[in-house]
Amino acid sequence: MAVLSATGRLGRDAEIRTVGQNKVASFSIAVDQGWGDKKTTIWIDCAFWGQRGEKIAPYLTKGAVVEVYGEPSIRTYESKGATKAVMQVRVDGLKLHGGGKRDEPVADNARSTSRGDVDEDQIPF
Repeated sequence: MAVLSATGRLGRDAEIRTVGQNKVASFSIAVDQGWGDKKTTIWIDCAFWGQRGEKIAPYLTKGAVVEVYGEPSIRTYESKGATKAVMQVRVDGLKLHGGGKRDEPVADNARSTSRGDVDEDQIPF
């Protein structure tokens, strides 16, 4: 399994959906690459499944900078006669780097929700 690590800014607030019996926090991040007139932005759709995603979703607000870790995939589709591609990540963990609409401080031990870093029972939100 390949693992992707990407840091970007949230384009919108995270949304919680119910899929079957499971909850998933869905959000997208903008990852800039290059500089000057050669700068481009890649959008990555993210899905953070389970209770950890549900608990951290209120902190995933538009403009917040996050680093996501997880399994990447590419979904292709047809639109107006052209083949388009969307990069997706099934998030295994993330780190909050600040920004966004909320100015609420987050305890240092809650900033990382990567597997192995913090036990689910230790997350204060």
